[in-house]
Amino acid sequence: MKSYISLLIFTALLMTKGYSQSNDKVINVLNTIIKPITKINAEDSFDDIEFLKDKAKDASIIGIGESTHGTDLYNTYRQRLVRFLVEKMGYKAIVDEGDILAAERVDAYINNQTDSLELIGGLQPVIINRRELDWLRSYNKDRSERESVHIYGAEVRGFYGIIKKLESLSFLNNVDPDLGKFIGDTGVGYKNLTRKDFANIKKVAGKWKRECNGPLCSYYLSLFNQQIDFAYRQRFGREGFNVRDKYMFENIKSVVSKTMGNKVIILAHNGHLQKTKFATLTSLGYLLNNFYGTRYFVIATDFNKGNVNIYNFKTGHFEDTFFKDVADKNAIEYYFKQCKYPNFILSVSDAFKNPVTAPLVNNKIKMLRNMGAAGDIIKPSIRMAENYDLIIFFYNTNQLHTG
Repeated sequence: MKSYISLLIFTALLMTKGYSQSNDKVINVLNTIIKPITKINAEDSFDDIEFLKDKAKDASIIGIGESTHGTDLYNTYRQRLVRFLVEKMGYKAIVDEGDILAAERVDAYINNQTDSLELIGGLQPVIINRRELDWLRSYNKDRSERESVHIYGAEVRGFYGIIKKLESLSFLNNVDPDLGKFIGDTGVGYKNLTRKDFANIKKVAGKWKRECNGPLCSYYLSLFNQQIDFAYRQRFGREGFNVRDKYMFENIKSVVSKTMGNKVIILAHNGHLQKTKFATLTSLGYLLNNFYGTRYFVIATDFNKGNVNIYNFKTGHFEDTFFKDVADKNAIEYYFKQCKYPNFILSVSDAFKNPVTAPLVNNKIKMLRNMGAAGDIIKPSIRMAENYDLIIFFYNTNQLHTG
């Protein structure tokens, strides 16, 4: 019995040593592939990301993802990537996973059509960062309309903005009383709205369509109908995610078609931008990848530990929450955190070409810092090689490790 126990212990030690050697080999090869992030701010020189010109040379639609919506470091670094793509690679449009109506006001500011900047809700921080908006405003100042950069939203967020826009158009003779309840219920889930309410608002949309007499009102009515459809499905549990991403795809496709060189930057969560389905859901990135093929290029972001601003549904407030080191050996961050550079960029195709690192990016693996706005981990594993072209990794969101 004693010898049997000793054999078990010896075997366990061998297995542990073998795994460690395999792990070390993967990390060693990763260290030859990754490129260090040496600068964080948009104003710094671009020497450490010049290689993007080659990596993304065949692309015209570049998605810059974020694994959370509340990591300040992502916001700072995405501004750097956006500025590089605009200044060095000629990108002319920025589409945010945010409200179309809110983006119109921001776009007017960066294109010097107004001197005041009204930052209404519904846009992510990378768009409403005043320093970056002022840079875009200066960049656009002496450029023609065709050469200028524009900002767009990808979707309609709630009823308030779109209804107010439609009310401002001259073809509407009066305000329908059925709209009042919708203007006041803009929260996720639309819990105060009934099926009868939706039947009423569809009648209003039909009435407005009969009164519509031009392309402008037709455009905003189409957005209004998008919001009715999405809100109904969100409220009554019928494919809300699929419908939302389908409309984002249609709206982004329209932006691409009218942008010079079709060169568009999309800012959204990693999950929306990934190239395969989001579990069983039809994601925006899945639709973009099927439609644009190799012209669609995805940059994901990830981190190991640090603070994230997440939404608490119980309190109705955002709260700073600390996430500790990833310890799960079945998570991509477990390997990334052991690399020699604390902050780096990984070319997924380069990792896929190497037989040592190919299993890491081609087998299904967890991405434990991929989470929703409330901090919930997105559980389904994914293959990095099928979904992302580059991964930007930060060891700690609280400290800007460089070099």
